[in-house]
Amino acid sequence: MRLTTNTPAPAFKGELLGGGRLSLTDLRGRPVLLKFYRFVECPICNLHLRELVLRHDEVVAAGLTTVVLFHSPLSRAERKQGYDLPFQAIADPKKRIFHSYGVEESLGGMFARRVARDYARAMRSGFYSKPFGYHGGIKGHPADFIIDGDGIIKHAHYGQSYADSLGVDAVISLAGELGIAPRSATSGQFEVHDHAAAAAHERS
Repeated sequence: MRLTTNTPAPAFKGELLGGGRLSLTDLRGRPVLLKFYRFVECPICNLHLRELVLRHDEVVAAGLTTVVLFHSPLSRAERKQGYDLPFQAIADPKKRIFHSYGVEESLGGMFARRVARDYARAMRSGFYSKPFGYHGGIKGHPADFIIDGDGIIKHAHYGQSYADSLGVDAVISLAGELGIAPRSATSGQFEVHDHAAAAAHERS
């Protein structure tokens, strides 16, 4: 079931790449960009993730703390993505968080012009999908949520295809429309990294 705006975001607690756990409660007081990707080998997801990594300072400056999720096992996600993402990433192989946020699945999600276009771009950029790498299946759609500092969903985007994920320009525009206070990229980066360091000491 899809979530709607101006309703409380479902609580979650997930395993972070690099160690530790992160909950929605840990993020209280910060506007959050919560991005649901697919499996970590997904070429289109990695194409979109690269933009988010390269332009992360702009997202921070827009006032948002980014958290991304994959439905791949933690060990595989860590091997693929490493530990140097500029934001926190959660592995959710049983899709508990995916399901609580109503993230959708369909085979029809692959039949869109944008999927073909972005898949070709991903191939040209060197993002390939390995055989048997589809942990959690290939039917997942991306989804994006902006959650305010009180844990209320202010924007929910459910992708209509495998490539329908909010880009950085759309995220920044939404942050402005929602009245999220901009901040300096430098101060935002320190907040994210300090929190990641603290969370890494927490063990389930």
